Amino acid sequence: MGRYAIVDLETTGGNREGHKVTEVAIITVDEGVVTGEWSSLVNPERPIPWGITRLTGISDDMVAAAPPFYKLAKKIVELTEGRVFVAHNAFFDYRFLQREFSELGYTFQREVLCTVRLARQAFPGLKSYALTNLSKHFELRREAEHRALDDTRACWEVFRRILAQSESVLATAQTKPLPPELDDGVVQGLPEGPGTYFFYTREGLLLYVGKAKNIRARVRGHFQSAGEKKRDRELRQHVARVDYQLWGSEALASLMELHFIKTLRPALNRAGRKTNYRYGLALHPQAPAGQELRVITGESDEAQRFGSRRYAEAACERIYQEAFGVRPGTLSFPAQMEVFRRTLGAEQVAARLREKLQEVRVELSDGSFALPAPPRHQVCQLVVAGGELKEVQLVDEQGEVHIYPLENYPDMRRVVAKLQARTGAAPCGISSPSGTLDLLANEDAWESST
Repeated sequence: MGRYAIVDLETTGGNREGHKVTEVAIITVDEGVVTGEWSSLVNPERPIPWGITRLTGISDDMVAAAPPFYKLAKKIVELTEGRVFVAHNAFFDYRFLQREFSELGYTFQREVLCTVRLARQAFPGLKSYALTNLSKHFELRREAEHRALDDTRACWEVFRRILAQSESVLATAQTKPLPPELDDGVVQGLPEGPGTYFFYTREGLLLYVGKAKNIRARVRGHFQSAGEKKRDRELRQHVARVDYQLWGSEALASLMELHFIKTLRPALNRAGRKTNYRYGLALHPQAPAGQELRVITGESDEAQRFGSRRYAEAACERIYQEAFGVRPGTLSFPAQMEVFRRTLGAEQVAARLREKLQEVRVELSDGSFALPAPPRHQVCQLVVAGGELKEVQLVDEQGEVHIYPLENYPDMRRVVAKLQARTGAAPCGISSPSGTLDLLANEDAWESST
């Protein structure tokens, strides 16, 4: 069943800004057995509002002789270390503790479980999942509600019943903590629409740019999955601020993600930063069988450009497979291509490879292509001129035009080409009669392709 620390706090108020802990209680549980109980009043070193005293029964006189938080900090660390932090409305208690510890210069991080969320999964259909109502539902005996130790005992009883009902809920509900300096309320306040998001350190260093169909869910996902990816572990350690830019669709967000990565060069965006595309594919019809299509380096107007040899080789392999159903790199590949050369002739083999190579090339239509506008904007359009990406234009509700100049990088061109191919717009290289295309008419098609 694991090792848990069941925690409850009483505080001078509900907002972490300016409020302090007045009481803390922790129950330790090992493999389903309670191994310890501890609680203490805490001197908040500020007056307790009368409304809080009325709710909890904790007064200024009661905490006057109690230790301040810094004298209890070591005990709290020891009792929770190596354990999953469990609480009712867990992030209230967890964030309050993080704030108290941060004022001491200590980073407090634990894996977190919330019994409110767990109870909703294990016992669906209840009218309320407040601890008081769950206590009544399970007929728990309470001695002093809104006092830390009594609430902690009730939380443990609820948690114990959740585990008895279905331990499988833990597999989906166990929550990694957010970065210590990133408030859960900030994440909750992020929009749920498509856009780009930006992670910064406390000092303002841009760490990472990403795109999402749902910004809030994707940002939280970085930290929920922390421990699985090195990048996400680094983000959880250093992120202190999140900014975002809403776009009209995930497809446009993908294009702008590449734009921001290349222009702003965030520290942790290792993919997408490349601006030098020195690898290409070139056709040599008279070369030996199996060597007709080669990866080349250097500048060439005839070659489709790639950022790495690996991507260029993968494109070459795909072309051979689509053209002849054979796979380069196998022992039989040269002999198979020799058979095609004898059967079809070298010119026909080259023609088929050239046709597939042309499909890899990205040819864009000139024009101003209409895109779904993000919130508070009336118009959004992508401008292509001379076969090259030029800019994204936004017109806000006041009629002001905002322009994002775009570099004509191959990976950005491929995003636009994919948009056109997936949404049924005019084929690449063929202009729309009206000069305006709805590139994102079929958002589902785009999403399934990424």
